[in-house]
Amino acid sequence: MSWLVIYFLVHIYSSTIRWNNWMMSAPVSSDDYTKWSLIASGEGAGRIAALYFASMENEAISDRILLLNSARADLKKVLDEIAEHLGGKEAKLLETIRRERVQLFGRQSTGTGNFWKVGENEARIDFDEIIRRRVESLGLTSGDAMFDIMTLGGGTGNGSIPYLIDQMKHGAGRTAAGHKHFALCVWPDSIEADHRHFNAICGLSRLLKYGEDSHQNADIVLLVDNTTLGKRVELGEGESNYYFEINRMIAQAIDLIMAPGRKNTNRVIDVNDYIVFPSHIGVYHVTPCMSLGNDVDLISLESALDDAVENAFFPMDPATATMVWLIVRVPEHYFNHGQFEQRALDHTFKGWIEENIIGKLRYSTVTFVEEDIETFDVLLLLGGFKLNKLVPESFEKYMLFKELLELNATDGDISLAQFGDDVSLSTIELNRIEQNLRDYMAHIDEVVERLSA
Repeated sequence: MSWLVIYFLVHIYSSTIRWNNWMMSAPVSSDDYTKWSLIASGEGAGRIAALYFASMENEAISDRILLLNSARADLKKVLDEIAEHLGGKEAKLLETIRRERVQLFGRQSTGTGNFWKVGENEARIDFDEIIRRRVESLGLTSGDAMFDIMTLGGGTGNGSIPYLIDQMKHGAGRTAAGHKHFALCVWPDSIEADHRHFNAICGLSRLLKYGEDSHQNADIVLLVDNTTLGKRVELGEGESNYYFEINRMIAQAIDLIMAPGRKNTNRVIDVNDYIVFPSHIGVYHVTPCMSLGNDVDLISLESALDDAVENAFFPMDPATATMVWLIVRVPEHYFNHGQFEQRALDHTFKGWIEENIIGKLRYSTVTFVEEDIETFDVLLLLGGFKLNKLVPESFEKYMLFKELLELNATDGDISLAQFGDDVSLSTIELNRIEQNLRDYMAHIDEVVERLSA
């Protein structure tokens, strides 16, 4: 072998070593991971998103937040109320939202009268000229994800978010084509008026299926119930805003859902791990179950799992859950040790599933935080469960209010002329919305029955 060949081979080897060393030492860019955004429409959703942005630090979100509303007064009220509960640093972040991440839409400027159809129409009017551009300004690329947040009892978010998801995925121009949509929706309190439960039934149905062909709309629907979470809120003397505490729990769940898609995790659970199989099975609703602050030395993983299920965000029978995701967050010095070693966790999790749910689809991982603490957190996402604990009660209220609206229908149209000559709700559309939800619930029953057998 000539000296020239030897020199050439040594040079290549040395260059390879330097390249590998550089790759191992190079910092990981946040662009290497999925980017997320929060898009919240309406007053209640705005509170959740603004609280998350002001109180959580997560590079997955960064500054990608957008608050939409059809009423100027609601936007101001949301930010002012949250500022009262936060410290100085967080309040400054809220000022950033106020200046840069707020957008009014629609022609009313005073809201939607608490009717979802008006909210949908207002979003349709301003989608191309205003909303589309604001969404594009968030800088997401294909494969990134959005938390689309709405409360189901109202008109602005409930009307606009299902429409926006459909337009961003299927509309002309395909804004944000290739993005994944995690719709987080909050069910109205059980004591709220019938028309808010009418809105809730219509909103959930339109998140699940949309349009005349009833195609799947959101990639996954996260269900949260105000009444259920409200039972967990313990207010101290002089405290009165329990919705703030409910929203704090929701913000913590959002943070945990994104956690295993970053670098500080044992096994990545990213966007497609949440949505691909549920969509193919045809049941793609989930609810968070959360247990926080478990003492590492005193609480076993099994006990934390049991506690999480007791603290589900939506009323359900866990035994009917057809799919489950487990995210365990520990201090870094416990990562991959003891019960938090991945194989040990998988073994524990498998045994727990066999005793508690029928689900065959499961994911699990351990993530860590760089904090000097001695506690761990557990998030279970239970999915595909029967919707027989709360939805039927709201369906009864929906039917009562639907009958009242139909009394004023003319030639099959429920007129909303006070909001514009072009605003109406046909009984055909309303019947389709209702049937879509009934069909979805019937399919859940079929899946649960098959797995139970």
